[in-house]
Amino acid sequence: MSPTKAPSYGVRWSVAGNVFSESFRSKALADHYRTKLMRAMPEGEEFDTESGLPASMEEKKSAVSWYAFALRYLAMKWPHAAPNTRDGINEALTSVTLELLDERAGRPSDENIRRALRNWAFVLPGPDDREVPEDVRNVLHWVSKASRPLADLAEAATARTVLDSLKLKLDGTAAAAETVWRKRRTLVNAANYAVDLGELRENPITAVRWQKPKVSNQVDPRVVANPEQARNLLAAVSYVGGYRRARGRRLVGLFAAMYFGGLRPAEAVGLAETDLNLPEQGWGSALLHRTRPSVGKQWTDSGRPMTTAG
Repeated sequence: MSPTKAPSYGVRWSVAGNVFSESFRSKALADHYRTKLMRAMPEGEEFDTESGLPASMEEKKSAVSWYAFALRYLAMKWPHAAPNTRDGINEALTSVTLELLDERAGRPSDENIRRALRNWAFVLPGPDDREVPEDVRNVLHWVSKASRPLADLAEAATARTVLDSLKLKLDGTAAAAETVWRKRRTLVNAANYAVDLGELRENPITAVRWQKPKVSNQVDPRVVANPEQARNLLAAVSYVGGYRRARGRRLVGLFAAMYFGGLRPAEAVGLAETDLNLPEQGWGSALLHRTRPSVGKQWTDSGRPMTTAG
């Protein structure tokens, strides 16, 4: 076995002289499948000679659509997710939903579909729990009818097509590797949830042999300020606004904390004097107790564009 190939576990059985087999990505799944086969025999179930399965195990294709499932997944994830995570889930579900639409008469433009999904469908409260403009409701009604079955994701070709679509931006150019990875993580998590619900037998996304984009950890020196540039920047922002309002001095503190302290913007915004240890000589330190990321108000519970996390 190749060291890069994931192990598989097989179950083999015969019915009326015909041999059948199934492969699984874990021993636990294979054992569970074998147990169900063994249980059917003493109970007198008839085994189908074409599928090799007892009636209780005949696979019934899920009738739930991807869109209906995505709404359920969002409702499960939303209450416990941070605002930026909610935004990321929304973006990923929107991308996948657009890829899993059948061609039907009266299709709205992709822009209108994307706007309806981003602003109305994949946020809480959902479209059934608040007032929705009639044109948006018409778009979402079309999506609900055109959405392909969730079970289609179990087809390797469909799963690969969806994954490949995540690699592209709206203009058709390559998306950033980090964005692709983030969307794929959401899709993998959603598929795991579908397995938990019994809608999928196993996660089809992780089974696809797919060329993942490489994430570069190298810093481009052309986009990073050197010490002289940083000091010139701090001197320039100190002149912003009037002296009494002290806006310029606050900006100096903000950007200095980011450059010399290595803080993220949200950490620098949330920095308090009590977080700092500033000795008379040598380097000081900062023990951060909160961040204040700026996000869209639709992603926060308060409805405000800034949230505090500690």
